[in-house]
Amino acid sequence: MKKIALIGSAPSSIRLAPYKEPSWAIWGCSPGAYGVVGMERIWQPGDAWWELHRWEPQVAGKPGTGKTWFSPEYVEMMARYPGTVWMSDLPPEIPNAMVFPLALMMEKYGPFFFTSSLSYMFAMALEEPDIEEIGLWGVDMSATEEYGYQRAGCQYFITEAIKRGIRVTIPPESDLLQPPFMYGVAENNPMVIKLTARREELTNRLRNAEATHANSQQEIMFLKGALDDLDYMFKTWTTWQGFILPTMGKTGNEVRAATAE
Repeated sequence: MKKIALIGSAPSSIRLAPYKEPSWAIWGCSPGAYGVVGMERIWQPGDAWWELHRWEPQVAGKPGTGKTWFSPEYVEMMARYPGTVWMSDLPPEIPNAMVFPLALMMEKYGPFFFTSSLSYMFAMALEEPDIEEIGLWGVDMSATEEYGYQRAGCQYFITEAIKRGIRVTIPPESDLLQPPFMYGVAENNPMVIKLTARREELTNRLRNAEATHANSQQEIMFLKGALDDLDYMFKTWTTWQGFILPTMGKTGNEVRAATAE
């Protein structure tokens, strides 16, 4: 294998991978990717699947069992997968499972950058002899999402590949190649200065809007209470109490008929 495509589940680029090109090995991972890979790719030698999470499959017909990650459909796909399924264990349901060589990979690359399945996949791709190109499709790891902390792991292995003269291909739909904010020195960048000022402006406007909103909420609660009180007065005190029966004691509010002098 001279070219390996690492497939994640980000919709922005997952369908752009070279599934139809036999010169590429396709390595996929996650429940979010197997449907696309299964439709786009007829398995070829060198293709592989990766599932390194703790093995906790759901039991069909028994809601609440297992993890939602391991749906019956996903488990069935891995059970039928004709190539290697790299895992952290060897569950009997997956006949082609192989245990990922974690100790060996940590010895070579250390423990700090295995932050996602793609990091493990990338490390193994670097071990392939005569590897010329590694591509990543369906991989964004956007900084504003939960995957933001995973970016550094992939970017580390991208750097390792470039150092070894291996071509790294990432589609423009992905923002994975955008480096992180460079601490300290980036503060001299005119764009950083501009965006910092803009952020301060928006933050102040948000605070003012929140204060106005809080005052409006107080006014709303007051008016609701006043209306409730007014409704009570309407329903309780606007009756014909002035026309009391003769047998009732005088209250000073009787309506009296005019008498002749």
